[in-house]
Amino acid sequence: MSKVYIIGATGGIGAPVVKELLEKNVQVTALVRDPSKAEQLFGQSSNLTLVKGDYEDLDGYKSTIAGHDRLFLLVSSLGRLAEIKINLATIAYAAGVKQVVHVSSVSVCGPWRESFISTVHYDSEVGILSIPNRGKYVTLRPNQFFSNHFFSDDKTIRAKNEIYGSADPDQGLHWVSSNDIAKVAVTVMTEPIEKHDDCVYNLTTVKYSGNERAAIISKVLGKEVKYVQIPVEQRYKIFTDVVHMPHSVAIGLVSAEDFVSPVNKALPILLGRPVEGLDAWFEANKEKFL
Repeated sequence: MSKVYIIGATGGIGAPVVKELLEKNVQVTALVRDPSKAEQLFGQSSNLTLVKGDYEDLDGYKSTIAGHDRLFLLVSSLGRLAEIKINLATIAYAAGVKQVVHVSSVSVCGPWRESFISTVHYDSEVGILSIPNRGKYVTLRPNQFFSNHFFSDDKTIRAKNEIYGSADPDQGLHWVSSNDIAKVAVTVMTEPIEKHDDCVYNLTTVKYSGNERAAIISKVLGKEVKYVQIPVEQRYKIFTDVVHMPHSVAIGLVSAEDFVSPVNKALPILLGRPVEGLDAWFEANKEKFL
């Protein structure tokens, strides 16, 4: 069985990746800022090695990456995203890693350089693809996460029984569960490297309109929740003032809020099960919205 190195182990995608790999008896090494907190999250396992470090302190990573076959690469620092990812992948390939599984973004399929988010992910993909003598490179391109409901919808549901967006109430927009992203990553990293080659997987799993989301949330929470269409200026203010996004990120999100990526109907093949719907995700997280 391959040894897997994890970058981004403790977040909403990385944590289920680590847990499922351990359940499959895969040897896992994770680069984490606080090993004691990570141990509380994952528990103790003879198959889990925690290495202290971060994007600015890669000494531990450099000294422990050799001997691993695969690298799971998820970086959350948007400001230097491409630089960090390319550096981590370059070090990994040079140390003998045969496969990098990179969490990118479906936004790279949009207009070139029109969005800050799409640009940094595009630059990351091109940079990794261009590494000389690299191994295999599998790219996962997710869409907006169900967990984005924690940006502000959790607060407005509790306070006003409302969710907000600038898209038309009946316009279907693309979504994905973090659990599905993690499951696809685990599938790729536990199957033969040659099978997935340099594949790109679009992880748009479902489409929901604002009204459809409100109906699902209402049913799960047992109370009426309404979708309220708001001006794009107000949506921008929510992102900057409530979520504290920088302008470059917020303006890109509101500009592309009605950009719709096609659902990848082949994803159940990779998942080995149906995709997770918003109803199941909300059921698992309902206490955080009450």
